Amino acid sequence: MGTEADERVVLSSADQRSSLPLPSSILYLLPLAGYWLVLIYYLGAQWSVFEQYTYGWAVPFLCLYLLWRKAAGRRQEAEPGNAERLGTEMLKGGPGRRAGDFSISAFQRFSLFLLALLYAVARFLHEANPVWRLTSLLWTLAVIGLTLLTIHLVWGRRAGGRGDGFSISVFQSFSFSDCAFPICFFLVAVPWPTGLETFLVQSLTRLNVATTIELLDLLGIPAIQHGNVIEVGKGVVGIDEACSGIRSLQATLMISLFLGELYRLTISRRVWLAVSGFALAFAFNVGRTLLLTTVASVKGVGAVPSWHDPAGVTILVGCFLCLWLIAWLLRGQRSELRAQRSEVGGPSTLNPQPSTAPTPRPSTSSAFSLQPLALALLAWFVLVEGGTQLWYRLHERSAAASADWSVPRPDNMSTAKVVAIPPGIRGQFRSDEDIELLWRDANGADWQLYYFRWLPAHSLARRVAIHLAKTHGPERCLPAAGMLLKSDLGISQIQIGGLELAVHQYIFAAEGKLLNVFYGIYEDQAGSTALVNRRLTPGSRIEAALAGSRNYGQRFLEVAVIGYDNPADAKAALVRELEKVIKVGTRPNMSSPLIPMQLQHETL
Repeated sequence: MGTEADERVVLSSADQRSSLPLPSSILYLLPLAGYWLVLIYYLGAQWSVFEQYTYGWAVPFLCLYLLWRKAAGRRQEAEPGNAERLGTEMLKGGPGRRAGDFSISAFQRFSLFLLALLYAVARFLHEANPVWRLTSLLWTLAVIGLTLLTIHLVWGRRAGGRGDGFSISVFQSFSFSDCAFPICFFLVAVPWPTGLETFLVQSLTRLNVATTIELLDLLGIPAIQHGNVIEVGKGVVGIDEACSGIRSLQATLMISLFLGELYRLTISRRVWLAVSGFALAFAFNVGRTLLLTTVASVKGVGAVPSWHDPAGVTILVGCFLCLWLIAWLLRGQRSELRAQRSEVGGPSTLNPQPSTAPTPRPSTSSAFSLQPLALALLAWFVLVEGGTQLWYRLHERSAAASADWSVPRPDNMSTAKVVAIPPGIRGQFRSDEDIELLWRDANGADWQLYYFRWLPAHSLARRVAIHLAKTHGPERCLPAAGMLLKSDLGISQIQIGGLELAVHQYIFAAEGKLLNVFYGIYEDQAGSTALVNRRLTPGSRIEAALAGSRNYGQRFLEVAVIGYDNPADAKAALVRELEKVIKVGTRPNMSSPLIPMQLQHETL
């Protein structure tokens, strides 16, 4: 009896000083902060670029809130007597175990190895492909896996229902299951696979248009569907990606999962909440489309832009409020005590019974100190980050020098006209230099030229801008505008003064005429003699990473001409015309302002 009293006095003194074991156990998890910060930084570039994932910035804070709420709930469940008993065992070191030791099996070691390897591979590939959805998902899964496994090793080993000596106060009954959902919840911020997202956008858009046509008919407003365009009496209204409902669907899925955990709903009720969110997202977007088409039929198509964004914000807020109301109703009248029992998966801990569990047997797996594990996680993080940066910087320094060229504003072409680039095109490219030219040559052929220049980029946001420009090409954008690709004549080399330029030639049919298009993207590392790796396939993305290509500097050139039916004649005319507009040996303007990025597909 005296011994126990002395131990309680010692414990009380330790608690009052600093509760040392609690900070110690948390310090073992600090190396994981580096993994998470870098991941959030790189995903943040996609959250800023893709408007449907803007909600991703809120997800890390929601995860932290759910963790804090779990910890606060556990603290309320614990009684001072339990804390003293657990703390006493901590001071003793537990039966047959020292404080700071834990058991790790061969399977757990193998899992740590695989997760660390997956992290390194995904991190390395993502550096060259900053908007690749696959590496974003694999990287996130690796970080989540490392976090959950480490937490399981630190706090998840409850020998016979007793603490292992790592936690006191808030974490004395904090379990692995408490951390699982808040950490896995971060997956909702990862962009969906492109194929899945494209399929949903197209399907939802078609369904939205068809439903709106039926509703307009019921309202007595004549309307005709042309694909994703609705024609009314005063013009046509295009249903874009924003009106498809995909943005609301992704955001409502995130909110429904969060509210389900916040109100501690059962699995079946969480499923119903998610389904309700999907139905609300679609219904509100149909209402938005119906409103815009009604405005177009009454006030004209010109009035639609002033209604578009306010309607979008209104339906999003209304959808969230309705979803919140449904979640609140689904939680019913269940008491807080019952919710706590459901979470713990057993009897309430408010009135704990004396432990009758037998003394645990010594673990057959080897004892392993937490300190080497924390140091190993930190060392691997530094090695992967440092190695990745070193690999790409070495390749950037070894890049071959190439001729400098640009397309300045022409002074020697009386027929050339500099045209203001549409905000949609300028927004999606966000280049340092840009120009659009229109002119007619001596043979009466009409020409159009786009030129964009990106200076060497030293930030993630700039690399993302350069990478996204690679996704735009005539073979993808012009058919979307109604043009038919007739021939792909491949890549050839042309001489423009002292500059050798590689161009890709296409022939399109546009309104009964042949359109010759010459296209090329050139990285500063390779020069103008080779077209860039556009990273359109997994193999090409891996190749870019192995080549150390991080897109430090790039040019984009696209020239279209109507008036030459013979491809060879069009190519010869291209050489003559480009000699008038391309200037070799000029230096880029380092003070060019940056232009905000958007994501809209535009065509020539």
